[in-house]
Amino acid sequence: MTGLVFDIKEFGLHDGAGMRTTVFMKGCPLHCLWCHNPEGISPRREIVRNINKCTGCGLCGRPCGHKECEEFGFCVKICPNNNIKIAGTEYTPETLAEELLKNRRFLEHGGVTFSGGEPLMQSDFVFETAHLLDGISTAVETCGFINKDVFTKAIDLFENIFIDIKHMNEKRHIELTGQSNRVILENVKQLIESGREFTVRIPLIPGVNDSDENLASTAEFLSEASDRVTVELLPYNTMTGAKYKNVGKVYSPNFDEKQTANKNSAVFLDRKIRCIAY
Repeated sequence: MTGLVFDIKEFGLHDGAGMRTTVFMKGCPLHCLWCHNPEGISPRREIVRNINKCTGCGLCGRPCGHKECEEFGFCVKICPNNNIKIAGTEYTPETLAEELLKNRRFLEHGGVTFSGGEPLMQSDFVFETAHLLDGISTAVETCGFINKDVFTKAIDLFENIFIDIKHMNEKRHIELTGQSNRVILENVKQLIESGREFTVRIPLIPGVNDSDENLASTAEFLSEASDRVTVELLPYNTMTGAKYKNVGKVYSPNFDEKQTANKNSAVFLDRKIRCIAY
């Protein structure tokens, strides 16, 4: 069994209790218009290069004979500015756990968080890796668009679960992400019914999902678990667009990026739901 990881970041502060190492898994079933990790959407390896730093020397276009370059059609090793990188490193659960546990002393005061992309798209790999991190706290950040049985296993396994709610209106959710929100909301209901604590994250996109109506609808949906859920209102990342051209994609948001998002935490606090607005 292998899994595809596009990044590993240490010393995270917002992905669970304590200082965390976050593992970013490749592949996501949603295509959110504002996604700030475009290199995590595709489930396959892909090239990332800073277009602004490319000198146009053409060296990468010459035949190189490297086996690992064949899938990309050009050389990923020859760039004189070291400007060509591969998003997607293959690990077995054993090799990833071994790499992470090199920092066991640090992780014992925090833990490991699996993110993405959507980590539960590679659920067997993620679950097995988590089991190998014996004695280390584990968490998962998920979009929630996951098979119910897989999500049930995640509830049982991970100490912390962070799940996104992008929009409560199904039609609007399809327009914004390419998928219905039904599966996501059903999985949130699983969390509510499980009796455990969890965190809901709402990426606030100005003029898109930050209306009082949508936030109040989300708060009402979560009110049954008011004593166990924390809501995090996350700011829109204004640097998002810069990453798209580096993976050969076009970023074309249909909203005003300069508009200030509505951080109405009151609708949650009124229902006795802990809410953090970043």
